[in-house]
Amino acid sequence: AAEEGFQAAGFDGAAVVLDPRSGEVLALVSRPAYDPNDFASGIDAAVWGELLADPLNPLQNRALRGRYSPGSTFKIVMAIAALEEGVVDPHDEIVCRGGGVFYGRFFACHSTHGSVDMARALAQSCNTYFYRLGQSLGIDLIHKWATALGLGSMSGIDLPHEVQGLVPSREWKRATHGERWYAGETISVAIGQGQVSVTPLSMAVMMAAVANDGQVPTPRVLRPAFPGRGAVEEVRAAAGLQLAPETLATVRRGLWTAVNGVGTARRARLPGRDVIGKTGTAQVVSLSGRRAATDSEADLRDHGWFVFAAPRDDARIAGVVFAEHGEHGYLAAPIARHVIETFFAKEEGLPLPASPLPARPPVTTVADAAQPEAAGGGQ
Repeated sequence: AAEEGFQAAGFDGAAVVLDPRSGEVLALVSRPAYDPNDFASGIDAAVWGELLADPLNPLQNRALRGRYSPGSTFKIVMAIAALEEGVVDPHDEIVCRGGGVFYGRFFACHSTHGSVDMARALAQSCNTYFYRLGQSLGIDLIHKWATALGLGSMSGIDLPHEVQGLVPSREWKRATHGERWYAGETISVAIGQGQVSVTPLSMAVMMAAVANDGQVPTPRVLRPAFPGRGAVEEVRAAAGLQLAPETLATVRRGLWTAVNGVGTARRARLPGRDVIGKTGTAQVVSLSGRRAATDSEADLRDHGWFVFAAPRDDARIAGVVFAEHGEHGYLAAPIARHVIETFFAKEEGLPLPASPLPARPPVTTVADAAQPEAAGGGQ
């Protein structure tokens, strides 16, 4: 289903889908790919050379080895951290007037949202709200909670060559660069930009934890069987977070509204499935970089993310769709919808859905780059 979605959408990327209760990998896709039959009896030297020379790098497993800024999907981590650390009440409201000044610099929001509380800020992806959370938390508490939710570390999946992302901290910058951390850097990290990077697999693990009451699963492709008995061992969670019920309820309410209300992920809506999710858009190059760029227009597009789970309060499926140079996170949402719809159709013995026809991503031109920048990512 994920392959069908990417083919219909016309972009590359990755998708990882998990059973949040066990960590079982239900789908793992990386595109562009290659034909494994080419390796069956020894690959031809010319074919191997073509694969190595391909600028799209089809030999890279983007799901496990691709590292990208998470964009606004990181706001889920920010919300959990702020609620668990008690720096915000979920009903507290701030007024978004299109951005705010932090540490002497103006940071823009992609819209003017007016009064927003936690759930509405998640649903509408209000940057201003999360800038303030970043200011209140500081980078080390952000690092603490992102790491606890499975980001910036190895997931332990039973496949080789996984890499870990990066969630910065004061100590990391001091050890790596010999420099101190500046408070203004935290504001960018708060919306998933700056020096934070993740793999699609780690984002799927994070979303599975949100869906399964804080239980962080260890992803498994294989089910170990007890020798001689044929029984399947249940996959255990790698770690459990004791998240407050109000934290989970608030975050899920915001993610539900993003899909089913006035939010950024309405293209993932499935009647009767109670889908929750969050879009994200991650900058590839800055505005000034776009103006100076000589690469193809496709290479200038931002990356799009969509993380999801369903149903809301008893999730049986959770995951991520990463649209490489897909421009907007909302364009990844229809792929997830097709995956979710196919999953439940198979589980319930229903007819499989038709292949999806998501809107193709717009082409970013250098002329487009002359327009005002929306806070370095956002929705």
